[in-house]
Amino acid sequence: MTTMGIIGCRVFEDEIVHVLSNDPEVERIYLVKNKENIGLLHKLEAQGLEPVVLPVYEIRDYLEQSDEFSVIVQLQEIGLHVDPARLKSKTYTNLSLMSRFADGILLFYGLCGHAFSRMRKDFPYIGCSLQLLQDRSAGESTRPLEDCIAAALGGNSRYREILKKHSDTFFLTPMWAANWKKAFRVEDELIPGFEFTPDSLRELGYRKIARVNTGLSYESDFEKKIEEFALKFGFEVIELEGSTEIAQKSYNIMQNMLLRPLKA
Repeated sequence: MTTMGIIGCRVFEDEIVHVLSNDPEVERIYLVKNKENIGLLHKLEAQGLEPVVLPVYEIRDYLEQSDEFSVIVQLQEIGLHVDPARLKSKTYTNLSLMSRFADGILLFYGLCGHAFSRMRKDFPYIGCSLQLLQDRSAGESTRPLEDCIAAALGGNSRYREILKKHSDTFFLTPMWAANWKKAFRVEDELIPGFEFTPDSLRELGYRKIARVNTGLSYESDFEKKIEEFALKFGFEVIELEGSTEIAQKSYNIMQNMLLRPLKA
């Protein structure tokens, strides 16, 4: 029995569907039963997969009865990044639980404002391999991604280059476009001292919106959502080429580490 755990932000929902639906070696997918995994469940089922949905405390019994390579996924809500302390606390709780029955855990997160910069020091004796999404840009040492946009654009270096050219641009991937109101607490107004309005974004210097095309089409109304956002905020829309390379390589590295440790 070999088990990989995935803990991630819902903003990476499509990338997780992509890596799992294109992995011929994964024999069983378990989803922790919670509301954040509902969209993931539907997208995986649309790809012909049949995940097992269980409360986290029941998964271990199923794993002990199997010799399969299994993947367990626990997604967390979009918008936790606005409160790094809460993001860290919730992730660490889920990480501690999953580490009891996973051989390795891949976090579909970047550093997220340094919420996870001390992760290895905070879990020095954890009984499984632990990894954030990794930037393996040519000619540079391996390091964690800065955030989810860096992952979608192919790495920290390319992200910084694009930021220099488009400093007035707000970036949206498909899942960001579908969930921006929830992510930025637009209805709840929970971000102290900040309102997510056209005036406030313009005061911050934003004038454009970037449609980051990762090549994934699980969110069928991506273009419509971008147009709605642009119309509401009065932004010009530009197109940027993204990819799933970071997500795929990070997943492959963790999988190889677990299944083929001598080659990883």
